[in-house]
Amino acid sequence: GGGGGGGGGEPGRRAAAPLLARGWPSDGATLGGTVADYAEMLDALDDALDVSSPLRADSPVSMQVLVAAAADRSQLLLKAEALLPSLLLRATPLFALRVLPSPLSQSLSPAAGRRRRATGWLTLEQSRKLVLLGEREPAASQVPLVGVWVTGEASLDSAYVWAATARFSRLAAPAVTKAGPGGAFLLLVYQTPPAGEPAPPPALYEVAPAQAVHPAAAHTLYGVSMAVPLPPPPPRSDGADSVLFEPSACESPPLARLLSRRYPEASATATARFAAEATAAEATAAEATAA
Repeated sequence: GGGGGGGGGEPGRRAAAPLLARGWPSDGATLGGTVADYAEMLDALDDALDVSSPLRADSPVSMQVLVAAAADRSQLLLKAEALLPSLLLRATPLFALRVLPSPLSQSLSPAAGRRRRATGWLTLEQSRKLVLLGEREPAASQVPLVGVWVTGEASLDSAYVWAATARFSRLAAPAVTKAGPGGAFLLLVYQTPPAGEPAPPPALYEVAPAQAVHPAAAHTLYGVSMAVPLPPPPPRSDGADSVLFEPSACESPPLARLLSRRYPEASATATARFAAEATAAEATAAEATAA
């Protein structure tokens, strides 16, 4: 769900993730990844957000699904995890700027041109019209970039939109990008309409970094566990997901060990912050007891 779980016919709601078989856990309730699992996720995340190659439509973020079967084959235990940079992006709607007509922009005007996930870069020409550039277009390395465009999605709530914007936010070269105050940039969305409906005008947003879930940590793990009875529920007649995951931020000791080795500076900062928070909490509790 949300960040790209499987199922459903809604554009932008599907993403591929490796399925890793595990033995039934001793407590019968929780599954956990290994250091090797999370190392592969970190590598996959770096590949996914690498601006030197096209953003993958099927795997825009780093995900894995752990699965174990009960001995009596009565149920499956699933744990879906996504590893993301500790980055939150806030999108604010803007009045749309005019788009300079081009073969690329004109191909995205009809609904048929928005059925496939695609993204690219935005720049401004002299009359302040937005110019769409393809991901591999040579001009993208020769002009100041002010943001990204995305199509093939029904809403902003998709892994592909997030990955396209997160990838742009990682572009640090000032000669290449022209971000606004606080790192703000533009997002132009050519929304995919429901079948049979006309394509709406593209929607423009200002995207700016917001407070991260764990500000001092380099990455955040999102996960959710679920027991699924066997045989699994039949597909719903409306085409929606039979099993929907809604992950939340979580912790993993193997991942923490891996991150402390790969990003020692960020891990040390996070440890100091958590220690300070714990000390402050203890002091508050002691004052309340004394009172």
